[in-house]
Amino acid sequence: MNLNYTAFFLISFIPLIIAAFWYHPASPLMKWLGNDTLQNPLKLSFLKIVWAFILSFTLVYGYINLVIHQMGFYELFFTDIMRGSEEAKQIANEFLAKYGDKHRHFGHGVFHGVINAFVFALPFLSFNALLEKSNNKIVLVHFLYWIVTSAIIGGLISEFV
Repeated sequence: MNLNYTAFFLISFIPLIIAAFWYHPASPLMKWLGNDTLQNPLKLSFLKIVWAFILSFTLVYGYINLVIHQMGFYELFFTDIMRGSEEAKQIANEFLAKYGDKHRHFGHGVFHGVINAFVFALPFLSFNALLEKSNNKIVLVHFLYWIVTSAIIGGLISEFV
């Protein structure tokens, strides 16, 4: 299974780009919050931005397995293919030749991205909000960010990776 690693690398910038606009002090959501509790991403140090990119890169890597269904099928045969099994390689190649492009469009990726936001981001944000006793508006702003970001990441992965 061939992946587009250039697209994978470029998609890893999406959470950083969206966050720069989403959490900018002049954004409508930040004005709606009406406080300065969140750090402006434009004032982050270079090391924090590098760390954020590394986290974003791992997020996109994880989403590839959740969005592209063919990855799961290919992984069934991966060990046998690596051991040199021509039969496993032939089965995987025939299947991917026939069904390799099924569900590989932007809309399907958006669908899975939104599901991922509900399954992963919402529980983490909610649990963190319970522990920190934070404002529900802040949780809503963060969750909306993750819905939008996950939808775009999922769509781009499905279409281009």
